[in-house]
Amino acid sequence: MRDILARPRVGLTFSSRAAWVSLHGTATVVDDRDRLAELWTTFAEAWLPGGPDDSNATLLRVDLEGGEYWDTPGGTVASLISLAKTKLTGETYDAEHGTAQL
Repeated sequence: MRDILARPRVGLTFSSRAAWVSLHGTATVVDDRDRLAELWTTFAEAWLPGGPDDSNATLLRVDLEGGEYWDTPGGTVASLISLAKTKLTGETYDAEHGTAQL
């Protein structure tokens, strides 16, 4: 939590088999234990085994400012073929790419 208070600029990344999104913005700490408990999932317990009452569990709000996306049509196989093509020929990777300011 101290790190966010000292340096609130953050980056978030999300991926699937064929797409990647990178977002950036400003984070603020939200002091709402009830909301944290409401949003809690067992997936988070791998890092915070104490559940939403763990003293390290912190709810953040991120006001987004912009981001980028990459989308590779065809999924994993097409991504691997495009990557191999890039390495062998030096040509650019076959993916859609874009940016957005929010």
